[in-house]
Amino acid sequence: MRQELDEALVRDFPNLYADRKSNKVPLWWGFECGDGWEPLIRKLSAEIEAIIVAMPEKERKKFRVKQVKEKFGTLRFYMGVAHDAIHAAISRAEQESAVTCECCGKPGSMRNNGWISVLCDEHQAERQKKR
Repeated sequence: MRQELDEALVRDFPNLYADRKSNKVPLWWGFECGDGWEPLIRKLSAEIEAIIVAMPEKERKKFRVKQVKEKFGTLRFYMGVAHDAIHAAISRAEQESAVTCECCGKPGSMRNNGWISVLCDEHQAERQKKR
């Protein structure tokens, strides 16, 4: 993900991404996915941030993102601690990523170009040209 999108997510959801600059978690490497999923991650982050902010302040620091990445074609969003509402939100976002182009955010489908990715027809055609 482009740096400016990364920085905006961290700025807009400070509780959730408080460990972003810590070299003790994989998120230190940044958001390991394409720009097309930024709206999915933003929507998910807003939902989880609202849950965190509603908690007592002493509880909030337990609910931090450890890693955000693509794996086997879909979004993976790992937290150290979560509860049922957070797990449900993550599951919805991961399912939505399976039909959202990782490059641009348009509707897409799972493609196997030697690497499993969710791509729209346009980005699939671009990948095919490079082969």
